[in-house]
Amino acid sequence: MSAAISTEQVMTLRAQTGAGIMDCKAALKEAEGDMSKAVEILRKKGIAGLAKRAGRTMKEGVVEVNMAQNKCAMVEINCETDFVAKNPDVKDFAKQLAADMLVNPALANPSESEAAKEKLQNLAMKTGENMIIRRGCVINLSPDSVLGTYVHTDSKKAAVVELSFTGDASKKEAVLSLAKDLAMQCVAMAPKWLNREDVPAEVIEKEKEIYKATPQAQGKSEIALGKMLEGRIKKFYEESCLNEQAFIRDQKVKIADLIKSKSAELGGALSIKRFVCYMVGVE
Repeated sequence: MSAAISTEQVMTLRAQTGAGIMDCKAALKEAEGDMSKAVEILRKKGIAGLAKRAGRTMKEGVVEVNMAQNKCAMVEINCETDFVAKNPDVKDFAKQLAADMLVNPALANPSESEAAKEKLQNLAMKTGENMIIRRGCVINLSPDSVLGTYVHTDSKKAAVVELSFTGDASKKEAVLSLAKDLAMQCVAMAPKWLNREDVPAEVIEKEKEIYKATPQAQGKSEIALGKMLEGRIKKFYEESCLNEQAFIRDQKVKIADLIKSKSAELGGALSIKRFVCYMVGVE
């Protein structure tokens, strides 16, 4: 009769080899609890060794979006090289995970799901690279919401934008078209916040501090410097806040003004509720 395998033994072997939990458990059972033999078993199966790659930088990967009825899922998978990122198996994994996220509440935050990480680790063994589920989210739409999505052709950038519209339901197609345009806007212009009020005060102070240290700010009077800082922060808002950005289809129109004009045109209250933008390797 083989000795019972403890969770501590499994986790210790996993830390040493980088192998999956079930693989570690099976190896320990086969080795009757002998750690060195279990490592040897995993090595012979080609499973051990992922831990040695754990320190490698993962700046490549894919982003996937999936929608079904009133839900949308988005996930980012990271790997080490663009070669592996283009592997069909990696794309298929991301697609399947995004689909599973829509029906399984346990996968709402896939980066914390042991089951999802186990599956990815099996793929990592196959590709020979360190891989992680970097982040993911599920958006549940309210009855008055419309969601636009955009995934760039390289599968490295994607965004979802949720618009609230309380007007005539027959106008929803026009709202959906706008939501898709705004999702494309997010991928192209990478906003971090929706409104200037959403930007943390410490971020603005840091921007001011950085600008004060630039050559163009040196030797300026307090009044001149104040005006320069005001201009710099205004530009920061225009670059970083979606509602402050210029529309990619018409640089003369600000997004906030576009929303107002579309509200009047469509005859209903229209607003951006939220957006989520994932770019591989970018915060």
